[in-house]
Amino acid sequence: MKRLLLLFTVLLLTVLFAFPAQARAEEEVVMIQVGSVSGENGAQIDLPVLLDNCASVDSVQFDLNYDSAALEFVSMTPGDLFAAQYTIANSDVPGRIRIACASALGLDGAGTLLTLRFRLLSDTGSAVTITSGIVTRVDADYNQTKAYAAIQDGGITAGSAALPAPAVTPWIPVTPVPSPSPIPEITPTPEITAALESAAPAAETSAPTGFSGLNPMVLYIGGGLLLAVVILVVILISRKNRKG
Repeated sequence: MKRLLLLFTVLLLTVLFAFPAQARAEEEVVMIQVGSVSGENGAQIDLPVLLDNCASVDSVQFDLNYDSAALEFVSMTPGDLFAAQYTIANSDVPGRIRIACASALGLDGAGTLLTLRFRLLSDTGSAVTITSGIVTRVDADYNQTKAYAAIQDGGITAGSAALPAPAVTPWIPVTPVPSPSPIPEITPTPEITAALESAAPAAETSAPTGFSGLNPMVLYIGGGLLLAVVILVVILISRKNRKG
């Protein structure tokens, strides 16, 4: 009986130690990386978006944000990870491209997620940033869980110019205010109200977020083994009391 109890204890510990291993595997961070390229004003330029540490990833979605006064979106070409029919780019809003990719079986390895073609409209270029990212993984039993994701922004520069810093997303082009002629009498400038300030779109953070879940089968096995150990302990105590 003592040997049987010891065997059940070893099995229970094996299951319990499997939980941290599974948690570590699910905490592997998927990397979404925007390339950094340069070109001449007026030229069309291809900007790659890469995906790394993406084994078993079955869906990716995020927003790409850029300065619509500096870049004009031309087209999107799917990369070598997701099938073309399951890679979608929506550019209805100037300064933002919504990307969505899916795969029923999950990916095998890293590669190019997609390539974006822009026309450079300025001598400065624009940063291209990622916001609102969601990445999911699928296991062998087709259980889907949210994955942790990290991002690396990039952009397009004109020649050797430095990459401009990202602005509020989506970008709102600055329109110069014409000077009136003749110059009118100077009047006090009203202060901007808190309501107008709150109406301005807030910049979204790019901190990676994610969720992980445990396989329900592991929970059932662990719970069953724990219950079996408790029953054996009760039986041993009962027999000992009877002998006494």
